[in-house]
Amino acid sequence: MKARAKTTIKPGHFASKTEVLAEIARDDLWPVTVHQGGFPAAPLHCHDASVRIYVLAGTLLINDGRTQPAVLAGAGTRVDIPAGAAHTVSAEAPVVTITAFASSAGAAGLPQLPVPENP
Repeated sequence: MKARAKTTIKPGHFASKTEVLAEIARDDLWPVTVHQGGFPAAPLHCHDASVRIYVLAGTLLINDGRTQPAVLAGAGTRVDIPAGAAHTVSAEAPVVTITAFASSAGAAGLPQLPVPENP
């Protein structure tokens, strides 16, 4: 049986927006900048494409359905969510992120898919 894809969280991965944009350009990704207030977690879900999140300001709470409690991802953190990885993201206070996708279609909005019963 194939193991479920796993989200990775890399605190201290970057120190500036310039570094983030250079990495996104190097990896040929499509960036979307998001400024938002606090928001509740969606139900546990997955996507059919990978998602990379850079936390520029504030803190995200990341939950992969296995780790309790949710992991805090503060400024300077890179979060990699592979295609098929179960997850949910929330924030208790305002947060600014750059979310990067492999294609412009992903940048336009990935659908949330239910988590498979037997990943």
